[in-house]
Amino acid sequence: MGVLDIYRHEPDGSLSWITSANSMKMARMIIRSRAANTSEEFLIHDAQANESIILRADGYWFHQKTEQTRVRPNLAATGS
Repeated sequence: MGVLDIYRHEPDGSLSWITSANSMKMARMIIRSRAANTSEEFLIHDAQANESIILRADGYWFHQKTEQTRVRPNLAATGS
């Protein structure tokens, strides 16, 4: 995993770059600290893997390529 860029979804549909993180754990911590409410959505993009996920401040996420369902990640299983 490379550097993760974190973007906030703005009400008008645009994205605003927030910062970068070097782990998903750090990205989640940043999102929780920057969110105004738990339903606010952020995009986390890994340029090295060319993958993105949308993560809400309450922990629900979906993979950018498969936007069919939102799931709550099992963080205990990932060790994060």
